[in-house]
Amino acid sequence: MSIDRAGKLAKIDQADSKGLAAAHNSLAYRSGEIDRHEHSRERWVGIHAAVDATHWGGDTLTPFVAISGASIYGTDDPGDTALVLGTADTPVIAGNTYFDINQISVIGSTSTTPWKLRIVYGAGTMADAITALQFTETMVVVASQAGRLGTAAIRMPRVTAGVQLWVQGKNATNNATISFFVGLHEYEG
Repeated sequence: MSIDRAGKLAKIDQADSKGLAAAHNSLAYRSGEIDRHEHSRERWVGIHAAVDATHWGGDTLTPFVAISGASIYGTDDPGDTALVLGTADTPVIAGNTYFDINQISVIGSTSTTPWKLRIVYGAGTMADAITALQFTETMVVVASQAGRLGTAAIRMPRVTAGVQLWVQGKNATNNATISFFVGLHEYEG
């Protein structure tokens, strides 16, 4: 209860409240989160011009590249896994504290057989994140080696800015490559 100006207890219906929008698992809260996601700004990211330990992705027109093993995720080190977001790459928009990858745009592939892409996210190593099941997957097929898939939706949880993101590719052909950009949604706390 709140106290009114005269120092008396105010009725509960006069107290300030955000109602169900403040209850974490309420329908109103979830609807608000969906609305915020659908109406947030999006940024497209390619490989950083000068990749280092903390900067992997940036505002470039150079695509990321993932390399497949023979019907397994590429394991050759370094290079088979695309380093997509390093610890210093988010937030892209100042003041945002969370992000998710909303879309992936495949612009080319050396193989026209189906690809499985694993998007891994975590604060430690990629291996630790995979062990903790911190990944999501999507399937893509490129019509021709120079063909463009367009965009494919990615489903992943919202994560804290500064979390790293990797993409691995699995194709029937060993050392097949897939080139892509990622669409990034960011949010305030």
